[in-house]
Amino acid sequence: MYTINRVVIIFLRNKRYFLIAIWWSLTLGWLALCLFLSWQTGEGTGRLSLAIVRSLLKVLALIGITPEEAAFHMLLRKCAHFGVFFIAGILFCGSTESLWKLRPVRGWVRLLCGVSVTLLALLTDVPKIWIPGRHLQWNESCLNAAGALAGFLLFWLLDQRNQRRKKCD
Repeated sequence: MYTINRVVIIFLRNKRYFLIAIWWSLTLGWLALCLFLSWQTGEGTGRLSLAIVRSLLKVLALIGITPEEAAFHMLLRKCAHFGVFFIAGILFCGSTESLWKLRPVRGWVRLLCGVSVTLLALLTDVPKIWIPGRHLQWNESCLNAAGALAGFLLFWLLDQRNQRRKKCD
């Protein structure tokens, strides 16, 4: 029977298992944050994003940039949909790749990873139907999916470049 100490020692001695644990911890933590932000009530999400906007406006005012608060708020909210799932796409693909490092990663595995993270991003907003003060907007869901897909593509392109460099060395 494994004790907690024994499991920790196994992870620390084996770099691959340790990296897998790090990748998946970051990914699951980030996805939990995505779900928390997506499933807040309308009042809660409004307060949070407005507080972030006002803080950013103070910083921008220090360097002489003063955009209108309402327009900046809308822009930030739309960019947040893309950006949050862009990071989720990178983390999800990195986690999946970390599990497959023992054998060559086939193209279908990468394709499945890209499709999975894109579908996850699309479906994250569906429960908003049942949350007070929130509603499903397909344009926001599409921004989520575009961000996830862009993160997947960036990860894939960087991985391809690294593989070419390894072949040349």
